[in-house]
Amino acid sequence: MLNDKTHSVLIYHFTDPMMGLTYESEPFLRQLETHFGKRVRLQFVMGGLVRDVADFMIADDFKDGKEHAFIRYNARLAKIYESEQSISGMPIKMDRLNLFAENRRSSIPLNLAFKAVERIYPDKAEHFLYRLRYATIVEQRITTDESELTQIALDVGIDKAKFMQAYQSDATHNALQHDFALRAKLGIRALPAYLFCYGDKQRLQIGVLNFADFVQIIDHLSDGKISPQSPILDEDTLQNFIQKRPLVALTEIRHAFCLADNQTVTNWLDKIPNAWQWVGQDLIKSVA
Repeated sequence: MLNDKTHSVLIYHFTDPMMGLTYESEPFLRQLETHFGKRVRLQFVMGGLVRDVADFMIADDFKDGKEHAFIRYNARLAKIYESEQSISGMPIKMDRLNLFAENRRSSIPLNLAFKAVERIYPDKAEHFLYRLRYATIVEQRITTDESELTQIALDVGIDKAKFMQAYQSDATHNALQHDFALRAKLGIRALPAYLFCYGDKQRLQIGVLNFADFVQIIDHLSDGKISPQSPILDEDTLQNFIQKRPLVALTEIRHAFCLADNQTVTNWLDKIPNAWQWVGQDLIKSVA
């Protein structure tokens, strides 16, 4: 597991595709990419946030009877999501959330879907994870349902039959259990969490990290050998950046290139032909 190379830092990011806290961290992850390049590598590890939603339900959810309990829980969860929008300004839309129900009690299907894509289309795995978060948190799709997961796989160009075969395979289930075992071995009790590895050194950090936190930890772990470098922004650089992503928010671009505000981002995008086709319209409306 340890990164035995001393020219880069490997970061294991323990999360769950349904997590608003990780979705709100996307701008900081974009900064890692543009300011550190290949000197920092990020690997996602599934943490299985909701094994059974009953673990998170409270007596008040049942005050109108069991048939209304999930409605009340989803409404309460929506408010939690909305409160997380202040972290970075990534848009969160929560007017009709219906993520959990009596027959959809867990976020494990989302974790399993990511591991399936990671196994068969590793080059699409990060894009799929982003699209899965976007579908859950912005589009409010019922991503705890397997049919919805299949459609999201199609959305990012993954063959339906191959996805379902991988999703149902023992190999994918074993890969997910490996992720869970790693979380247990490290004693991680809360998500998100990050395990930083540099040479034979490790540091485990629990909770949301902003870019300054990442820089401080990487600097300390590498004894100052790995430090950020401000990216040069031009039209080619920006075009390459947005073309790598199925969706991107203005605030992600702003953080990635340390721009003053979203209007500055808009001015840059206007210089690039067809640039707006890569920027999610819901994201634009929410953060512009």
